[in-house]
Amino acid sequence: MLLLLLLFALSWGGELDNLISYALENSPKVRQYERLKESIRYKERYSKTLPNPTIYAGFNNLPLNKPYPNSTEPMSGFVVGFSQTYILPVKRDLEALITKNKMLEVEKSIEVIKRELIRDIKITYLEWTYTFKKEEILKSIEKELNNLKRIAEENYKYQKANLADILSVEADKIKLMREISDLHYQREIYKNRIDYLVGKSFELKGEEVNWDTPNFEGIDLTRSPYLRERYAQLESLKLELRRKRVEYLPDIELMVEYMARPSLSDMFSVRLGFTLPIYKSSKENMMVLEKQEEIRSKEEEIRELQLELKRQLKDLKVEYEKNRELLELTQKLLKEKRNELRALELSYSFGKADFRDILRLYREVWELELGRLELELSLKKLIPQLEALL
Repeated sequence: MLLLLLLFALSWGGELDNLISYALENSPKVRQYERLKESIRYKERYSKTLPNPTIYAGFNNLPLNKPYPNSTEPMSGFVVGFSQTYILPVKRDLEALITKNKMLEVEKSIEVIKRELIRDIKITYLEWTYTFKKEEILKSIEKELNNLKRIAEENYKYQKANLADILSVEADKIKLMREISDLHYQREIYKNRIDYLVGKSFELKGEEVNWDTPNFEGIDLTRSPYLRERYAQLESLKLELRRKRVEYLPDIELMVEYMARPSLSDMFSVRLGFTLPIYKSSKENMMVLEKQEEIRSKEEEIRELQLELKRQLKDLKVEYEKNRELLELTQKLLKEKRNELRALELSYSFGKADFRDILRLYREVWELELGRLELELSLKKLIPQLEALL
């Protein structure tokens, strides 16, 4: 955990750290499970206690002609009694262990929720910051479109460009304005999601987010919080099985009665009762078998989750390598296209190139610029997803 905190401190800016810290302390989802953990703590305290005793009062042996205690019916009388069910310590101790392990389950669930919350905040913050980078690129494209329009209008005067060239540039500019407008709305959506995840609205400055290349080979998935959560659930099921195995043991009931009689001496009675497991084969044994199947089901769930985590890790590795390679190729191709564009513009200045070829090449460069930004964002978004699995 200390290592993870250190990685967070080295990888993320102060603004994002503050968002995450506030969210972990104030997120309703996290606090919901914290409250649940406290409720289980109270349950653990009373799980070993006995059931409440029963106190009762009534009349015994009342004659029909005189329905109250009287001297003509010596056995009639007023009765008060007390009964207490005594559950065997082995049952109560196991109940306490189950409750205690339930608290461990909740703690592991809280860890998973926190990891997912951190992942979602990081990814959404990344997406929000990259809207500004994309806007910078779009604004630079707008400047280049304005320059192309100016060149086309000047050459139109000398019949070196036609009206279709000017209209084509103007159409590209309209599309660009729509994209910038849509980007502003998208940024607002990301900001709203950040506010939701954090639990409060903060004024964000936007900070650059960078980290080192992940070491996929050194990842140990056996310590994944998702697996630890499932193992805690499995341990609870095993404790519940132990509890079911002693369910047939008799519960003891102690009863004490005192009867006041009008014409005879008072009397008291003491009784001791216990349950008989005469339906053990069709009840308690079935409860044991039920719990055994639940344990087997949970073990299969854990095996399936292990395979799923391995698949996710391999997919993230493949995706990371693919995006990294594509980003390098895009940067090289972008550099080549920029050089080709400069050469074509030089040829155009001497009347040896067509304006439409320049516009087409500009469009290719713009597409590469935006594609490079998307690849960079996708590459960075993989890291929070990887961190959430560990």
